[in-house]
Amino acid sequence: MGNVKVERGGIVLPVLGSLIAAIIGGAIWATIAVLTDYELGLIAWGIGGLAGYAVVLFAKGQTTQIHQIIAVIASLIGILLGKYFLFSYIINDGFEGMFNSDIITLFQENITEFFGGMDIVFVLFAVLTAWKLPRTMSKKMNQPSETQPQSPAL
Repeated sequence: MGNVKVERGGIVLPVLGSLIAAIIGGAIWATIAVLTDYELGLIAWGIGGLAGYAVVLFAKGQTTQIHQIIAVIASLIGILLGKYFLFSYIINDGFEGMFNSDIITLFQENITEFFGGMDIVFVLFAVLTAWKLPRTMSKKMNQPSETQPQSPAL
């Protein structure tokens, strides 16, 4: 893998953690949209934050660019699944039969219809947040504390 030190924070747990966080975020987004009859783009942005936070948490603050890429990919998966969950709910008039192959195919064939201008803006915010959050949090977690007690001079 060249000079990239993937071992710093590990990969498996951050991948799993960020995917789980993003999937839960997507499910929450779809649920809120179903309950309110309104799709809040801010929640898509939050999915990016969840994915980024989960990467840092499961990498124990030792992140690399690979962790940032993981967070971005997870956030995109979470947003896509959120859109899919909502689409499936509308088509099926409920969540039953959500993973029917016909529903999946219909979603794939019409995917561009589900992302308008504001959706793209919030997807970009989510991607930027998922990219920047792991690096920013890792830097803060790994910088030396400024308030360390001084030992008395003898």
